[in-house]
Amino acid sequence: MKIGARGMNSKTYQDDESVSIVDNNGKSMPHRAVKNNILVVAPPKGQSVLHGVMKEFPDNVVGTTTEEKDTEFMGMPGLDMKEVLILVGMITAVSFVCSVDRAAMSVAILPMSAEFGWDSSVKGAVSSSFFAGYMITNIFGGYLATRFCPKAVLAAGVILWSCFTIETPFAASSDSLSALLLVRGIMGIGEGVAYPSIQNIVRHSVPDSMRSRSLSFIYSGHQLGTIASYLSSPSIISMYGWQSVFGIFGSLGFVWLLGWLPLTRQAQGNVVEVKRESVTPATSIPWKKIATSPSVWAIVAAQVSVGIGSGLSFSWLPTYFSQQYNVSSDQAAYLCLIPFVATVVATNMSGWIADGLVNNGHMNLTRTRKLMQGIASVGPALFLFQLAAESHAGIQPNVHDRLGEAVALVTAWLALGGFSAAGYGSNHTDLSKSYSGILFGLSNGLASIAGSITIYATGVILNKSDNDWGIIFDLAAIIYILGALVYVKFASCEEEF
Repeated sequence: MKIGARGMNSKTYQDDESVSIVDNNGKSMPHRAVKNNILVVAPPKGQSVLHGVMKEFPDNVVGTTTEEKDTEFMGMPGLDMKEVLILVGMITAVSFVCSVDRAAMSVAILPMSAEFGWDSSVKGAVSSSFFAGYMITNIFGGYLATRFCPKAVLAAGVILWSCFTIETPFAASSDSLSALLLVRGIMGIGEGVAYPSIQNIVRHSVPDSMRSRSLSFIYSGHQLGTIASYLSSPSIISMYGWQSVFGIFGSLGFVWLLGWLPLTRQAQGNVVEVKRESVTPATSIPWKKIATSPSVWAIVAAQVSVGIGSGLSFSWLPTYFSQQYNVSSDQAAYLCLIPFVATVVATNMSGWIADGLVNNGHMNLTRTRKLMQGIASVGPALFLFQLAAESHAGIQPNVHDRLGEAVALVTAWLALGGFSAAGYGSNHTDLSKSYSGILFGLSNGLASIAGSITIYATGVILNKSDNDWGIIFDLAAIIYILGALVYVKFASCEEEF
């Protein structure tokens, strides 16, 4: 094993040989030894010192305290169980903030369209403009999170999207649709770096044995944000006007930064460079190998198909309940809570089930991922076909006795889709230790393009078909099935990059 400290030549050590290293302040670090090609380091008592820029570390460095902690975590050095849980909690919180800010428009667009006279096409354009910006920074954000400290990249993204969330009502009131589309696009650019950065942080910080459930918990933070937005937005709009939701929700990002920035400074201030010959520089990204990998395109197919369904529900579900069942915007928002609450539960269940199947030896990781994704794709398709059949049967907007059935079908559709957190949603980190953020950026960027097109196309189809939701649901169901077929055929969890 080769170890090199800043400003020093590398040296090779054998198993059981004592290792002495220094941090970037010149202080000698307490040490243990090399065991099975793993550097085991003992930080000073009460400190966690090896928080570093993640690209500078091999993935099998373990940090322990002098008290010999029961669990040694693979990945980002110097993190014990408590620190990993804090990190996952903070990432879940930013996932919540990300979703709250994004979902505000889904509810506010109803009173906004009434005030500004927008038809379905304009509403689709406003909603899709966010995803136009979002897709731009997904791949670029994955590269930044690989090349630089992903904690700092995430913080920069939060600042950008929070500022432009707050700016949204000013742009909408300027009587310039172009200005509003631009602001929403820039907000999307800020949010686009979030999940690629999160993938990199999790890959280097969370042990394999709990990664599925950690990612599922983080993804559920996004769903909880949607719930919070749908639950609180109607009351906020009723009391203070639609403009207020953007100011209130936009400020949450700055509150989150108060807890995150100390972690970022700690990561940059306590760096020990530990390198091996096998570590690939971030500038040598294997683009060709990534672009020609069937496993990568299996993830893309699943994420695009599920993303289309998620974008449809995220941007159009309140409008669906409002148009199809003639409920108010407040009622429509509240009806959306039931499916999203069920999705939070299902998402977390999928992570625990997946980790349980793998850790107990019931299934290998690849079969587990395929099972979880099969549930997440085929299940929603079945319920979407049923929703489409009811729409084709000629259900009128004033038929309230069918509303409960529609809510149940939508709930099943979205809840089963939550199993994708343990399917494709955790697959990026299986394929690569170094480039999981880039892989996520690639697949999420393409999914964002598809989602943006879908959101806009939904408005156009509804305009031209006299609000025939059956067409929308049939198309979404077919796409879900196609994504499932590709994923089950080509997905793999073997490390490739």
